[in-house]
Parts: sequence; structure tokens; C-alpha cells
Amino acid sequence: MSLDGLRAWIGEVERKLGMRTRVFLVLVAIAIGAAGAAIYLAIEAEGDNGLNADEVRALISEQAGSGSSSQVSALESQVLELRTEVEDLQAKAKPPQTEAKPPQKEIPESEAK
Repeated sequence: MSLDGLRAWIGEVERKLGMRTRVFLVLVAIAIGAAGAAIYLAIEAEGDNGLNADEVRALISEQAGSGSSSQVSALESQVLELRTEVEDLQAKAKPPQTEAKPPQKEIPESEAK
């Protein structure tokens, strides 16, 4: 191989590496800016007069308590309705109980004479 060919190849590799380095540096700058913005927004949100942790816990427990009791009562009423339907169907499915008669033996025609 000639030395000029190797120099050209090395130059091409250096250009690609330089471009990748610039792109990487731009991406790092964007990431640092986004992280800074996130930290700033978090600090600002903490200072606002919004709900504090105790108020959030109280709301969650209130919602959990009221929602679950109404759901439980609704489910209990559905279970009661289903039980009555099952009992009605079982009552309809049972045949009337009568005394069982013993089966009568049939006499073959050849013996009947």
C-alpha cells in the first residue's frame, strides 16, 4: 500500500471522528440543559402553595374509603340478586318428588302364550 492511501484513509477517519465528537458534545449540552430545567422546575414546584404531603395522603385515604365502601355495597347487592336467581333456578329444575314405583317386568311374547 502506498503511504498516500493510508494518509487519505486516516484523514477520512479523523473527519468522521470529529463530526461524531461535535454531535456528542451538542447532545451532552442539551442533556445538561434539560437536567437544569428539570431541577429548576422541581424547586419552583416545591415552593408553590399547592398541596403538601399530608393533604395528599388525606385525599387519597378519603377517596379510597368512599370509593371502596360504595363498591362493596354494590357488589353485595349483586351477590344477593344472583343468589336469589340461583335459588329460583334450582327450585324450577327439581322434579316433583313422587313415590317411585318398582319397574314392571315385561313378559316376552313367546312366554305370554
